[in-house]
Amino acid sequence: MNSKSLFDLYRDKVLGFFIKFLHDEELARDLAQDIFLKLFEKKAELDEISDLDRYIYLTCRNLAFDHLKKAAHDKKYRNYILLAGARTQPPEVNRKMDVDHYRTILEDSLKHLPDQQRLIFNLSKREELSHEKIAEMLNISPHTVRNHLYQAVKNLRATTPDIEMILAMVIILSGL
Repeated sequence: MNSKSLFDLYRDKVLGFFIKFLHDEELARDLAQDIFLKLFEKKAELDEISDLDRYIYLTCRNLAFDHLKKAAHDKKYRNYILLAGARTQPPEVNRKMDVDHYRTILEDSLKHLPDQQRLIFNLSKREELSHEKIAEMLNISPHTVRNHLYQAVKNLRATTPDIEMILAMVIILSGL
């Protein structure tokens, strides 16, 4: 199979996979380009592959996982730098002002959550109760608790800038 036929046959499938998996069209286009570059580099070996659909799917999946691992590592590094910088802040007065600022940001964001999400978030993150204990208290399943907590965090992220959300969550969860 020539390169143009391969591209024409798999372009929409590969791009669709990445868009569905990563929810980012620009990133999906970049990764799709990487996939086709890899395929064109291995053009001679492709004739020996018995199930090309599966091979391309696995190649896409592995590249997506590699990207997510790298993104998670980058996020951990940013958080580390952020926390390291916060630890070196000298005056206690500034720290108190920062704590109050980020606590206010989180409190304002929490006010916009539906009641059930806010309650479950507070029980889980502030009271440090397990999903099972919360489920028992509210007479719902642990799975429902997990779903409400997931939606609460998702809504908080959507309404609060990333850096401020990270700081607010660190401050609230550390009990400062």
